[in-house]
Amino acid sequence: MPTTPPLAPRLTAIKPRVIEWRRHLHRHPERSGAEARTAAFVADTLRETGITVETGIGGHGVVGRLENGSDRPAVAFRADMDALPLTDAKEVPWASTVPGVMHACGHDGHTAVLLGLAAALEPIAATLPRPVQFIFQPAEEIGQGAQAMLADGIFARQPPAAIHGFHFFPSLVTGAAALADGAFMAATDTFRITVSGRASHACYPEEGVDAIQIAAAVIAAGNLVINKMRDPAKPALISFGMVEAGTAANIIAATAILTGTIRTLDSEQRRLIHRRFRKLITDLAAAHGGSAEMELTEVAPALVNDPTLSERTAAIIRKAVPSLTTLLRRVEPVMGGEDFSYFAARVPGCYIKIGCRNEARGIVHPLHSDRFDIDDDALGIALEMLGAIATNADRE
Repeated sequence: MPTTPPLAPRLTAIKPRVIEWRRHLHRHPERSGAEARTAAFVADTLRETGITVETGIGGHGVVGRLENGSDRPAVAFRADMDALPLTDAKEVPWASTVPGVMHACGHDGHTAVLLGLAAALEPIAATLPRPVQFIFQPAEEIGQGAQAMLADGIFARQPPAAIHGFHFFPSLVTGAAALADGAFMAATDTFRITVSGRASHACYPEEGVDAIQIAAAVIAAGNLVINKMRDPAKPALISFGMVEAGTAANIIAATAILTGTIRTLDSEQRRLIHRRFRKLITDLAAAHGGSAEMELTEVAPALVNDPTLSERTAAIIRKAVPSLTTLLRRVEPVMGGEDFSYFAARVPGCYIKIGCRNEARGIVHPLHSDRFDIDDDALGIALEMLGAIATNADRE
């Protein structure tokens, strides 16, 4: 295997294009499942770079593959492409031009960085230790894209040796990163509870069954499950995000709809909470003279980093990324969800949080904020990290 030439000059040269690509994508966001133009841009850019491309995988998914003459399994990298239903409030030249749609979670940055990595690696493919697979995933925000790509056989023909994911986090300053061994992010489930009562005039409450009253009891039951009906040593939460009920001030509501999310880190506890919460709301509704049904959607399992791969990745980026000022290793898992977990359940996976906060430039707003932005320097650091991993990817 030829010695890999220094990659730093190539990464430095490609960084301005990465910034340009990211700003283009930020101006032209597309929501989950509708990433047609984004996917076309990604595919065209990869082809111009000389990368072999497959499109239409799991919807608008795109996969690029860089061969290097080796029959070893590839090292894979994943970026997500979809935006959020949010109106951009930033006053910058690259603000979204699509009303009600915005890249408020950094997926434009992820996509641009991975395109930059492909462009930097292609001319030196023959010197790389492994082939490289570039996965551009749709529909991450709704938790469907990874499953859809796997169902379309993304790993069936040529499963990679390992897969790496990354995410920009404004809670970390530019130059910092976080990498955990084991559980890193929570399993994510959503629920929709339909409460059924009986309408009556508000002055004759005894003739009705108050769906709002039942809904209030159901919300309190969520706290009961989390506080008293689970192992307190295993983090979990139930959050209600929407309540709809009633038609007039003087009518006892016949129905109420509640939606929310359940987050857990332990798979056994996940099942326990599902079972106990469902039974509790059914029993509560019946005790009030009504009924309740819960539709539960399992969005993604917990994201668990492969410990061996994480340790090796940490060693690589510590040694090979001089612009990385801080690498946090003793990181507590967070209750956010990420469907990269489906990929990491199939092959060894490693997910990295990369800082993008720069107070001097006013880049301080949180994920999913209408003022979210990414420090340009963070794009370069992410590019360096992925480049270091690709050129040192000799995991068996």
